[in-house]
Amino acid sequence: MDERTARTADYLRAVLRVPDLGLVLRPRPPGTVRGTFPFDGPVHVVTAHNPGAERPGEAENAARQARLEADLDARGLRRWTTVASAEDGSSAEVGALVVGLDDAVACAFGAAWGQDAVFRWSPSAWTVLACDDAPSVDLGWEIV
Repeated sequence: MDERTARTADYLRAVLRVPDLGLVLRPRPPGTVRGTFPFDGPVHVVTAHNPGAERPGEAENAARQARLEADLDARGLRRWTTVASAEDGSSAEVGALVVGLDDAVACAFGAAWGQDAVFRWSPSAWTVLACDDAPSVDLGWEIV
């Protein structure tokens, strides 16, 4: 497995926490949806943390994320802080759940910050959207 494929595989297992909304979302097999979708339409999760194979450290990741959030705020987009991590909470990355983006814009944000993919959450799927020409992956979801 090449390095990019290994990094992308981590997206498929990521648990998403949205502390201010009291949400914990876990990926599930495609077609599985458990819980009530809390938005009027699809939302996206973007981050500036750990671009590609880089691991710039806590201070640089925080500074990058602050710049991304300032850009989202300047566009008047509604957002909440997220933490995507492994099931046990390790490998955590701060991000932003954003209302009002379409897939192309969300992927453009991801690509601009060196990300391999972003998430889209809809009533029917938890999707890992590739920021390049790699295929996207639809999963199910569960709110716990």
